[in-house]
Amino acid sequence: MGLVIDGGLDPSELQWFDISALDDGPGERDFLMECRPPFERNFVVYRGPSRNHVVYDLMMIVAGQDPHEGIVVTMWKGPYGQMPKDFPMLVYAIDGDVIKYGPANENDQMDEDVARTILGLLSKWYAAMSAGCEMHSPRLQPTWTNRRKIAAGKAPTYDWRTVVIKPAQSKAEPQGGTHASPRLHDRRGHLRRLRSGKNVWVRPCKVGDASLGAVFKDYEVAA
Repeated sequence: MGLVIDGGLDPSELQWFDISALDDGPGERDFLMECRPPFERNFVVYRGPSRNHVVYDLMMIVAGQDPHEGIVVTMWKGPYGQMPKDFPMLVYAIDGDVIKYGPANENDQMDEDVARTILGLLSKWYAAMSAGCEMHSPRLQPTWTNRRKIAAGKAPTYDWRTVVIKPAQSKAEPQGGTHASPRLHDRRGHLRRLRSGKNVWVRPCKVGDASLGAVFKDYEVAA
């Protein structure tokens, strides 16, 4: 959050994803070809072990919706507790059946291993979300306004929910919730498989009734 604010960005204008539970194996090219970032502006974070450190931080801002026009990625990484190192901004685009990538600024030099690391992480992130279902864990912001509204039997104006994206189970327990009169919230872009077997990308959008309040979400991607 501090890095985003110091960079002049508003954290509430980003959608936040925690991919710490994913393994560090290579990603698959097909997911880069078929999937898109779930929102226009995403902040992806990882905290866990690395080859040389017990605890390592990695952060990426992923911006854009159309890989044919270009998806832009900015990455920082480094040992936990130290100022992370920033890397040249990368852009990748799909041209036919080819993925083209390189530094967004033509004056920058980008190491090939760094570029492949970024593309591999994006692929694993896309894959984890495409194969997953969702479980909502509500976290109500304990503000004075929300406490007053709840005491009066009203819905809070604004609350925060962590959406856990995890692989589908053969039998899942109901998680509760309802589709009746939902409050305003963002629906992430996702891959949908049609009956014909064709995959299509469904763009992100806002849904719900703003007069009932708003829900802000972040996302935890499970192993």
